[in-house]
Amino acid sequence: MNELVELAWLHLTPFALTRKEIDAVRSLQSTLPFDDFHVKVTQLNDAAAKLFIKAHKATNRNGEAGELLLYLLTEWILGAPQVIAKMTLKTNPQMPVHGADGIHVRYCPETARLFLYWGESKMYGDVGAAITAAATSIAKSLKPDELGHELQLVQRNIDFTGLSSDGKEALLRYLDPHEEEYNEREDVITCLIGFDFDGFQKASAVGDKGAEGVFSALAKEHLEAVAPKVATALKAAGLESQEVELFFFPLPAVQEFRDLFQARIGWLP
Repeated sequence: MNELVELAWLHLTPFALTRKEIDAVRSLQSTLPFDDFHVKVTQLNDAAAKLFIKAHKATNRNGEAGELLLYLLTEWILGAPQVIAKMTLKTNPQMPVHGADGIHVRYCPETARLFLYWGESKMYGDVGAAITAAATSIAKSLKPDELGHELQLVQRNIDFTGLSSDGKEALLRYLDPHEEEYNEREDVITCLIGFDFDGFQKASAVGDKGAEGVFSALAKEHLEAVAPKVATALKAAGLESQEVELFFFPLPAVQEFRDLFQARIGWLP
């Protein structure tokens, strides 16, 4: 799991900080000596780690990094960049921020539709408990008042760095209930379910050559057993018709991953 922790750590800065903050440092690359620029980058990464820790303590989260993994999967697999760095908002005592763990956006030119991805991450030792907790949180986040609050956060705090003025105006029209484009917006839930999975130990026992095949078979078997729990939980939460992009993320031990990540970012007990 050390490799996974290191991967998450390397992407903490673009997750926690705004593009504007990152671009401000990036723009110095051609004007500063290498050592001075390296100091600026190190300071930026340190600021991201401190902000992550502060935000999680402010919201009584334990730094499990589930939302960071979800951020990476949403950007890499769904091709939807993050539009709000919520870490900054979570540390502002004047701004109550709950709701989605992450907010991403993707525009489909073929259909002229805007997809807003609302993230929810749950990392539990027991996969069934994680699924139930996720379904409950998703249902709450989709209530009109909650969703309206999240849309207002997007409108007021969206990171427009890199967008032209026309692009900015077009994006805002999809978020304005008084504009026709509002009806062409689709809200999609992205959900990461992290859980303990003993398939890692079983696969490693057969040796390197056969480990991948054994792990794949065990994972498929486990997910087939879990599938009915997903359907039941979504139905119980009234989410049968809601589009959900579900990422199952097996780990040798959720708590160990959490501890390793906290140690990597300097989260002191």
